[in-house]
Amino acid sequence: MFCGTHLQTHAALLVLALTGSLALAAPPTNIVQHGWEDGTLQGWIPRGPVALSNSTDVAHGGSHSLLTTGRVAGDNGPSLNVLGTLTLGATYQVSAWVRLTAGTPATQLLMRVERTVSGSPITDSIASSSATGVTDSGWTQLTGLYSFTGTNPTGLFLYIGSSSATASYYVDDFSIDFIADPAGPPPNTTGLSSTFESGGAEGWLPRLGSEVLTNSTAAFHSGTHSLLTTNRTTAGAGPALDVTDKMFNGSRYFVSLWARLAPGEPSTNLIVTLQRTAGTIVSTSTVVASKAVTSGSWVKLFTTPIYTLSLANTSLSLFVQSATGTPSFYIDDVQVTYAAPPSVETNLLSVKDVLAPYFYVGAISYGSGLTGPSSELASKHFNSITSENDMKWDATEPSEGTFRFTNMDAQVAWAKANGSVVRGHTLVWHSQIPAWVFIDPNTGVTMLPSPENKTLLLNRLRNHIQGVVTHFGTDIYTYDVVNEAIDEGQANCLRRSTWYTITGKDFIDVAFQTARQYAPHAKLIYNDYSSTSTSKRTCIYNLVADLKSRGIPIDGVGHQMHNSLTSPTPQAILDTFNLLAPLNIDQQVTELDIGVGGSYTNYNDIPESVLARQGYVVRNTFNAFRQLQGKLSTVTFWGRSDDHTWLTSATKIDAPLLFDVYMHAKPAYWGIVDPTRLPGASLTGSLDSKSGPQNARVWTIMLSNPGLGTAFGAQISKPVLTQTSGAACTPVVTGTFPITVGDIVSGSSASRAVTIDFTGCPALAAFKVTIPFSSSSGANTGEIARTNQFR
Repeated sequence: MFCGTHLQTHAALLVLALTGSLALAAPPTNIVQHGWEDGTLQGWIPRGPVALSNSTDVAHGGSHSLLTTGRVAGDNGPSLNVLGTLTLGATYQVSAWVRLTAGTPATQLLMRVERTVSGSPITDSIASSSATGVTDSGWTQLTGLYSFTGTNPTGLFLYIGSSSATASYYVDDFSIDFIADPAGPPPNTTGLSSTFESGGAEGWLPRLGSEVLTNSTAAFHSGTHSLLTTNRTTAGAGPALDVTDKMFNGSRYFVSLWARLAPGEPSTNLIVTLQRTAGTIVSTSTVVASKAVTSGSWVKLFTTPIYTLSLANTSLSLFVQSATGTPSFYIDDVQVTYAAPPSVETNLLSVKDVLAPYFYVGAISYGSGLTGPSSELASKHFNSITSENDMKWDATEPSEGTFRFTNMDAQVAWAKANGSVVRGHTLVWHSQIPAWVFIDPNTGVTMLPSPENKTLLLNRLRNHIQGVVTHFGTDIYTYDVVNEAIDEGQANCLRRSTWYTITGKDFIDVAFQTARQYAPHAKLIYNDYSSTSTSKRTCIYNLVADLKSRGIPIDGVGHQMHNSLTSPTPQAILDTFNLLAPLNIDQQVTELDIGVGGSYTNYNDIPESVLARQGYVVRNTFNAFRQLQGKLSTVTFWGRSDDHTWLTSATKIDAPLLFDVYMHAKPAYWGIVDPTRLPGASLTGSLDSKSGPQNARVWTIMLSNPGLGTAFGAQISKPVLTQTSGAACTPVVTGTFPITVGDIVSGSSASRAVTIDFTGCPALAAFKVTIPFSSSSGANTGEIARTNQFR
């Protein structure tokens, strides 16, 4: 057998000895095989001014190979037309054995595809050797997986090039093997559950073969059993389960399990990983990121909020490993639950249309959201976009004077095609700044304050803003010019960032002046968070007033509003906007989300009552926004749906948006579009009956829910009685308030008794009575009011 070098392009590839616990990979189907034994070129053509010949100088198999000479550029080489051979979305393994001609210095060879879409060439990488991985003394295999998506190409040419412009080389035993069809509906959606209550391993077996798996009753998360893994020899060792027929390419899943280290083991991070076999290539992909686990308590490892499987394969194995070390550990209550694919509800009213009389409604934009359901959701409901990350300094100018706009250009093009305006975020910030911006070229380290460094840094700022805004021209209608420059804890309210340390507040002036010079059409915004706090909004007011008084061109203020279910109040929002309004500026809500709080680790665990409360908070927030008509021009959500939000982390799911992980409307959506459809919105109250003596009169208060959904956590607050006629007296309401009524489902009622002491009140004494009631933790309020109530 020939012993050559086997090189692959895929990250974190592991070739592992698989045990019987893992399904054997189905054999790939060969669709192209070229060994050049017939003496022809077998359809290969020159790419560039090269000479191709069928050679018998050397061969990997048989006696012939394909020789390439006369190259003058890296992408010159042999090329094969594979249009019509390869199918959109399908996955293939492509392999070739390569060797340099005698006397050619060791170099790198690369296997790529040039794909022509809408007249433009796109280069896809399949495989490459190391920098000096191909030599003239032996054969090296290039192999990798290849798939292409998007629009069907009009040209598809596979070629083999080199990082050396002139290297000559042989190619032999070239093959393309079909691995998997394009992703489609899963053949089943059963998922899996392992509780180990059966007393066995329930299909889990050693991943590498040396591990010992034992059903244990020494520790358990629920029930009385768990699975203990011992005798781990490497960090990658652990319990593995074949999920080839449980998890499918293109589908989404909630994945969770509980883990605990064995007694005496030091705290270690555990990881949930998928091992994918596709053809002869084995790779791993993280499902649940590294999380600390101890021997003292059970820890939940879970996807946040949802895992999309994008691994075409012939077999899959789910396994648990450690980040470092080889501790023994237990696992329990393993769940893999299928999540239906996202789909846009086309019958809903568009949020942008409902709010069109008031302001633009925006959402974030990002590369993967330019196609598919996320794109459809954005197009239907929003008419403004703000790039999540692709216009920040590190994305647009990673090295000095070298600008990259590819990602942002695609988002601008999407906006034009979908009738959206574009907000630019952000030109100057203390975060996501490439290191070079603050480097002193004389010392090679971070700048220290000096006149020279101030001049240099302000020039870098001018050049960056000029480069960005001139590239986009009038395609962007407003810019967050300066972001988060305020620190209300400082006497002058300015954050002690490197910008401030080197330039003082001049960077703010220069940023707005430069933006106005090169984008005279655009609204120029100062953007910040916590603007509804009294101290922060005062600082913002003073900053803007100072800029305007000195003729610095600022047009408005952006309020980020990363809100919770309790803060800010609608009144705080109104107070902030009304404080700034006399400055004669535009105001925009730039990064709105309203997190549900709590410590939820599974999206489906968030109670309906919490989502209902969020709906009412959204209703109340947007009622305040509507009152600001003429003072507020744009409200932008910092997300589109709950499957893509910065508030989802490895430890918490916050569900802060109008649409859920399936892109379906939540109560939050109805809080804007039609609040009468919020759960319990029709909750009403009545004074149902009165009984008992004068000194202990009992009023029965009835709460009824005739409308949609449940009125969650209904309460009755203390009645207020104000006498309107009769001899003066003072009724005393007794008891503890609020009175808990609980959940009232649709079509139901519930009553509670209130005792009032009317001692000294004549029989015909009349009172104005107000009895407040609420649901959804007070977010949905109402009251029983009587203007002439007798005792």
